[in-house]
Amino acid sequence: MNRLPSVRIAAVAFACLSLAACGSYVAHPSGWTSTGTSSWSKGGQTYSQTSSAFAGSITDLASQERVDLILGNKGATYDRTDPYPDCPGLGGLMRFLQKTAKPPVAILAAFVVGNSTATVITYMRPVSQAPA
Repeated sequence: MNRLPSVRIAAVAFACLSLAACGSYVAHPSGWTSTGTSSWSKGGQTYSQTSSAFAGSITDLASQERVDLILGNKGATYDRTDPYPDCPGLGGLMRFLQKTAKPPVAILAAFVVGNSTATVITYMRPVSQAPA
């Protein structure tokens, strides 16, 4: 499997997907256009945030999000999960590649569990396009 360009994508994810001290509120990215409740787009890239009650562990959330992303994005393949540095033991950043999309898409999902709440932020962009 092709590895996603980790350093560049992680830098964008941590900047764009800041989880505000591991809480459930995330400000929208500056300069992006709202496309609905808690979702934005800019130049073919999308960013969305969801928060919901969650009684499970970080492992439970990681498993759930991995399955949801693969089932919700036909042809997406899992690359890897890294710990979310601002939330040791409470969050992670998953990477996926959807080669079957036209054009192929990189998908990142940052997730945290805290105070019985799961927050998931998803960032998608064409692989050939530089992060916004």
